Amino acid sequence: MKEKIPVNREKVQYVYRLLPLFISFSLALLGGAWLLSKTVSDPLISAIINVGLDPLRSQFIAALIMTMLAALFGAMLGRHRFSALLGAAAAFYLNYLNGFIQLELRPVYDPGGHLEPLDMTALVHTSLVMAALALLSAFLGSATGVAAGEVLLDPPWRLVRSLWRRFQRNVLTPPLANENTATPPSLWRTIASWLGVAGLATLLVVGATSASPLFIFSPDVGLHVAPSVQKAHGTIVQGSLVSPALNGQTRSFLVYLPPSYNTPAGKTKRYPALYLLHGTPGKDSDWTTGGRVAESADTLIDTGKTAELIMVIPDGNGRPGQTSEWANSFDQHQRLETFVASDLVTYIDQHYRTIPDAAHRGIGGLSMGGFGATNIAIHHPTVFGTVISLGGYYRAEGSIWGHNAAYMQQNSPISVLPHDHAAWKLHLYIGAATKDQPYYKYAQQFLQELHTLHIPYQFDLQNGYHSWRVWQVQMYNALAWVKWG
Repeated sequence: MKEKIPVNREKVQYVYRLLPLFISFSLALLGGAWLLSKTVSDPLISAIINVGLDPLRSQFIAALIMTMLAALFGAMLGRHRFSALLGAAAAFYLNYLNGFIQLELRPVYDPGGHLEPLDMTALVHTSLVMAALALLSAFLGSATGVAAGEVLLDPPWRLVRSLWRRFQRNVLTPPLANENTATPPSLWRTIASWLGVAGLATLLVVGATSASPLFIFSPDVGLHVAPSVQKAHGTIVQGSLVSPALNGQTRSFLVYLPPSYNTPAGKTKRYPALYLLHGTPGKDSDWTTGGRVAESADTLIDTGKTAELIMVIPDGNGRPGQTSEWANSFDQHQRLETFVASDLVTYIDQHYRTIPDAAHRGIGGLSMGGFGATNIAIHHPTVFGTVISLGGYYRAEGSIWGHNAAYMQQNSPISVLPHDHAAWKLHLYIGAATKDQPYYKYAQQFLQELHTLHIPYQFDLQNGYHSWRVWQVQMYNALAWVKWG
């Protein structure tokens, strides 16, 4: 009779328990490395860019998606959530986050060539937020992977395991585990479960409270501080007014006051004013956070490249679910153009030491704000003498026009300008980016019209996308270009 081979059941069971952990971690790590490689991720990044995002945000979003997929496949095949989560998170760090950190450690200069020092605390905070979002993505992927494995892989796996045990009864007897015997969870397993709940809650809090700037502006927003060349700084104050044009609504706005405004020498001075309109979705603080206009103004004023000025940044959000276009709607229930050109200008001239004439008053904006600035200035050339349109468009679009073709034409700068000779005296600064479509095409069409009408303009073309990185540079250049009076 053939002698049975002795088996150390405890060792076999130990290996048997560790095998899913190893498989899940390895598959997630290796799969993440493959998914996050340029060959695989570049098509996804290009697709996200085509939606309208810049490369930095597109790369970050693509990295999160690939991390989720890596955890999904690792958990589905290895059947262990936590190990798959760790493997995918490790792949995210090695193949994305480490490269991002190394990129931000390089010297960064403002458009004037001044070094912008790295804020190491901000870099650490942003890296932790990125890691938290990656862990959340990996958690979603691993949870989905385990569920998918139960549906897709459990039936054939049970069949294979049953056949395997039948053929190995002479070696592995009794079975390694009794599937029908439920064992109560150990204390350590209970503690681990509660730690997992606490960790997930922490990740949700960190992601929900700190992640929005990474997606709205860019992952590198706020990582570099103002150049040390600045010796004096302006101040930003919050204000609000009750708008008759908006039926008594209270509208908030930010005001940048130049360095000398509150000094004894500046108490008798008056300053030109520039009104800046945000895009959509957006809010008044976008220009100070994403556009860094206060830092740009401080640097240019300190180096003598622009005159001291007041900048006014209002909130231009309209009805829920609609873009405001910074315009008067067809039904006249939302009159944001009148709010800006009349209510806000009057309030600012009454409460701040401005030079209250069109020669010393300008209006600018980005995207929807670029359209709004151009549309408002052309309608009110006696109020605004300078226009700065960055990444804007020049034909009315959106639902606030009531689908009325004639009203849309009245609010399309490219249609109005040829017949409005009073607007030909406007000083125009047009910004566009080479890879920002269709806005680059819109800018080219508008510039062709200006050329045909012999209206002078300044054109700023940057290599880039529909992004704050481009608009920061262009607004810096525009502030250096503008000449008041």
